[in-house]
Amino acid sequence: MGLTEVDIHPASYGQESLWAANGLSAINVPAVVRLRGAVRLSQVRDVLSALCARHDAFRTVLAKDRHGVLCQWVSRSGWLDLVSVEHDGDADEQFPSLLLAGAERPFAVDGGPLALAELHSFGPVDHVLIVWMHHAISDLASSQVVVEDLRHLFLDTDPGPVRYQMSRFAELERAATVPPELWRYWAGRLASVDRRLGVPMPVGRTHRGIRPPLPRLSNAVVDSLSLLAAEQRTTITAVLVAAMVAAHAPEAAADRVLVGLTKGNRDHPRLRSTVGCLADQLPLVIDVSGNPTFNDFVGRVRESMIDAFDHRAPLGALLPVLNRVAAPVFSVNLNFLPPRQVIPEPRMGELQVGDMAFPTGLVKSRPDPWWLGEAVLDYRPRIDRHGLSGEIEGDAGVHDAETVTWFGERFSSLLQTVAEVPGLRLSELTATVRAQ
Repeated sequence: MGLTEVDIHPASYGQESLWAANGLSAINVPAVVRLRGAVRLSQVRDVLSALCARHDAFRTVLAKDRHGVLCQWVSRSGWLDLVSVEHDGDADEQFPSLLLAGAERPFAVDGGPLALAELHSFGPVDHVLIVWMHHAISDLASSQVVVEDLRHLFLDTDPGPVRYQMSRFAELERAATVPPELWRYWAGRLASVDRRLGVPMPVGRTHRGIRPPLPRLSNAVVDSLSLLAAEQRTTITAVLVAAMVAAHAPEAAADRVLVGLTKGNRDHPRLRSTVGCLADQLPLVIDVSGNPTFNDFVGRVRESMIDAFDHRAPLGALLPVLNRVAAPVFSVNLNFLPPRQVIPEPRMGELQVGDMAFPTGLVKSRPDPWWLGEAVLDYRPRIDRHGLSGEIEGDAGVHDAETVTWFGERFSSLLQTVAEVPGLRLSELTATVRAQ
């Protein structure tokens, strides 16, 4: 990306936590489209130029101003660097290795461009375009926005306006203050809670992610979990949080526990077309006392989520009252991943622009700085037309791959069990799962 005239905006809390003093970080988010048909390199460059013009994030670098304050420096024009590579063999077979290589390629977050594009060609009519974005300018919802924009731009249809830019979101986030009554609420709410749930906290400011896949659960299980949620007048997110907490409840050292819940911050329609790091974490304080049935426990989680949303503030502003000055903030966190983008079929004779199934279970060899809301164990379930799957991420400095895999299997087994017998008490539920 080239720099011309720039506008300076405040950095968000997430960007501040992702900035690395040594300048290198590889917490990368890919947006991927499969292109079938003849594609000219000049055509790809034109599409990427239009994408870069639409979204400030692609023209953003992070650097400190003359007062030593980290800011977003947004160029008024620019372009995405494009690397073109020709391969032998099959795209589907080589896709996981391409993703792992890109996931480990660091960006220079201290003043360097935070996005680049790769065009991988597997013959004249089969191509994979990957737009790599550092997490400082993107999240998984942004990846879907980029995929949808690329589809429109390649097919020469209107992608619609971009309502809000990342820089505007950061300005609003920084303008939000924590009033005294909200501060008192969280201080009281967080008193005497178990923050660790038996999970050891890592030492140091970097971690190496281990991401084994979650066992897939069928659509029948998902339907049962959705019915359970409806009976408790809540969403399936509350059921997933309840299952995560129930799995760790036997290790709780107090009657109330603290966990994290990722929220996309895209409830407002104006933010649904934004490319940026909008995701944040919501602290949930959940009562695990009294050995309730799982049904009743979902109700407790529902009330905790309502309370947290009613008293929400940016996680970065809450760090002092959370008594955590650096990530990881939570021991366990749930990040309910959005389903894969469903791309409509192209019209007859058009270039085919589709998506690819993301592999799970990638293990990085390169350590990265902790992001603001990351947790030692991050449960990432995803529901799509095939059922429930996803992944769980752990820290190689705390657990080995087998242990992280076991945590994920326990979570999925617990969901399978409550889908069949939701009236089990937590002690009965964990004993049943252990025996399986």
